[in-house]
Amino acid sequence: MTSHRSVLLILTECILWADTIHCMDLPTINFYRNNAKEVAERYESVVNDLSKHFSDAFNTGRKVLDIGCGSGRDLALLQKLGYECYGVDPTQQFVQIAQEIHPELKNRIIQDSLPDLSVPFDGEFDAVLCSAVLMHIEVDQLPDAAKAIKACLKVGGRLLFSVPSKRLDVFSENRDQNGRLFVPNQANRLKSIFEELGFKTVSSWGNSDSMGRDAVAWESVLMELKTR
Repeated sequence: MTSHRSVLLILTECILWADTIHCMDLPTINFYRNNAKEVAERYESVVNDLSKHFSDAFNTGRKVLDIGCGSGRDLALLQKLGYECYGVDPTQQFVQIAQEIHPELKNRIIQDSLPDLSVPFDGEFDAVLCSAVLMHIEVDQLPDAAKAIKACLKVGGRLLFSVPSKRLDVFSENRDQNGRLFVPNQANRLKSIFEELGFKTVSSWGNSDSMGRDAVAWESVLMELKTR
């Protein structure tokens, strides 16, 4: 468990770093960096409830980017389903662990993150998956994050994202006891931002928590890029 003093030190580091780098929330990244092995084991022990929608959301055989791919669990499943898969993650630890757990993903994952994501793997993706990531980005950085996602997609490409609709373990300043950022009410805010960028909402639905936590529930949104 991260102490309040440790969280304060991490927040201070983030403020200093943010002067030079437009980064995803650093305390959140630090939690995953320092606990990557344990978190990866937890991810790999369950099936993402969102995954049952992959085949309906994305046409088989298309090029898919998983932003914030973590342990590589969803990427590996997508590859088994016949997609051409690539991933990015903010933590080098996850980049390494994902390729160790799933050797078939070797050289298909690199370190990078929103909001200033560079278009990876030559871009032109038919689909982007962003599962349980966008709640870790401050509201004022969401437009830049959305533009970065758009830049990765072809016109007609699809975006599937999930964010919490309920998170009862989040306290002051939208952070949990480990210092991770969980900005509430992101789904509708994100839909509006993406629609302004030329996306159209295809569907949205609620998901139960894959890890069985009563204090957590999710909203998933499928969108399609209609205009460049």
